Amino acid sequence: MTFKTLRVETKDALTTVYLNRPSQRNSLSSEMIDDLRGLIAQLRDDATTRAIILTGAGKTFSIGADVDMLTRIGETFTPEQTRAEILKWRAAFDEWERLPQITIAAINGLAYGGGVVLALACDFRLASTRAIFGLPEIKLGMVLALGGTQRLTRLIGVSAAKEMILRGRNVTAIDAQRMGLVHRVAEHGDLMGLARSWAERDAQYSPRALAFAKRLIDQSFDRDADASAQAETEAQAELLHSPEFLERIKAVKENGGLDM
Repeated sequence: MTFKTLRVETKDALTTVYLNRPSQRNSLSSEMIDDLRGLIAQLRDDATTRAIILTGAGKTFSIGADVDMLTRIGETFTPEQTRAEILKWRAAFDEWERLPQITIAAINGLAYGGGVVLALACDFRLASTRAIFGLPEIKLGMVLALGGTQRLTRLIGVSAAKEMILRGRNVTAIDAQRMGLVHRVAEHGDLMGLARSWAERDAQYSPRALAFAKRLIDQSFDRDADASAQAETEAQAELLHSPEFLERIKAVKENGGLDM
């Protein structure tokens, strides 16, 4: 499948996705969201891809929604058309979050607004020392949307989320790591190597176990304790009877234990 706004490279079990509008600093457009949904449909049932790295072409991760597009929406769309467009974008971010593979955002530069929210929809966030995170929506008379308020608050807490969202504060990669927004920070030239090493480690693990674990974590906010425990039990019972588990546990026993 050919994409106009994404560049996709696959090698072995790893797929690397580049947001590919570098002349527009990888701003998110309706066309890019359509491309992203097409890619998600392709990856969802791709048994060969075990991990996905998402990064930006050029010097920027993504500056968020295209400003010209936002202006056109505000000037020409009806409220119903605007709601439909927002819901389409939100669905794309939710679908990306629900991919069974491990997803890693390699944030190589500026990440603003919707670019931050897209990174939040990944399992892991690794940042270059050159990365800057910002949520400028409040300065434009908007709110952070597309699931951003929920994802950010759950990740870094109410106090820090309010500081970023209500003050429109930019944070460096180091500050973002201290807040819990990113997992690791690397020198710029080392970022993709770090992302690949994380992806390659996860690619060694059971894809079914990873998919189950992702789902249990992500759905823990939507279930009460009893429902979460039941889902966990069902997943574990299914995995313990799988041929893959039996093969892996046999190999562990033969090798004298887990390699920690």
